[in-house]
Amino acid sequence: MPALFLSRIRDGEARGYPRPDHRTRAGQPIRTWFAAASGSLRPFVIAARIPLLLGLAATTVPEPVALVLAGLGLMGFSLRMQRLHAAQESAARHRSNLARLTAPAIARLVAEADPAGPCTGWEQEATILFADIRGFTSLCEGLTPGEAAAFLAAFRARAARAVEAEGGVVDKFVGDEVMAVFGLPSPSSDDADRAVAAAHRLAAAMRAWSSERAAAGLQSVRLGIGLHRGPIFLGMIGADRIEFTAVGDTVNVARRLEQMTRTVDCECLASEAVTRAARAARMQVVPIRSVRGRRAGLRMFALSLTE
Repeated sequence: MPALFLSRIRDGEARGYPRPDHRTRAGQPIRTWFAAASGSLRPFVIAARIPLLLGLAATTVPEPVALVLAGLGLMGFSLRMQRLHAAQESAARHRSNLARLTAPAIARLVAEADPAGPCTGWEQEATILFADIRGFTSLCEGLTPGEAAAFLAAFRARAARAVEAEGGVVDKFVGDEVMAVFGLPSPSSDDADRAVAAAHRLAAAMRAWSSERAAAGLQSVRLGIGLHRGPIFLGMIGADRIEFTAVGDTVNVARRLEQMTRTVDCECLASEAVTRAARAARMQVVPIRSVRGRRAGLRMFALSLTE
């Protein structure tokens, strides 16, 4: 077939027809456009080439061979389109599964992030909330593993609703602990206010849940909440197992404040950075205390979350 194809071209030249040359001025723009096309446009570029190839084949090869070439071209185009469709379906399933595993705002950020390298992200200001169930071990005493899982699921659902109602994003749940970020996808002037409001919502949700549990003869549920504001790094961290999360000293301090609510005997501890940024909150100054892992003492405030 190649010999016949070349002989047809030579016959055309012998009759005065010029050899097709993509380097001519007329052909150069088309060639440049084809070369620039990439990604999802490639199948459509191939489709645009098919009429040109068929026209060339019709003038240079016998009709049966032209039909074979046309069939092969259409088959290749069909396979390309099938692969493109399969890739689009796979991406849609990935986004759907990701949205089920994490908050929608984080799912969007993960989908848009470039996963190259072990650490990809950015720094920004944010307010961090940590909340933990007090006496979780005693609450789960006597429960089967399935009942303990149901208890955690009920807590997480209530915590997520309280956080998201104030525009926060649940970064992660670890056992009976929840970490939330206020300031995604971009920081705003009311992040601290919304974090404090979320703490109030969380406390109210636990009071309502405790009333339901009391009617069933079960123990009440109480929380310890820590709030801190400052710079964080937000992004994809890891190599084999990648996690999209917020890290930094701000996150560590918020968690330490949540843990210190047990020793200070209050429901919520907020740093001075939070109370300065939050406009309205009933609070009580707590003596400056050292925070584990930090050299300098930290000025903190006990926030009243009762109605």
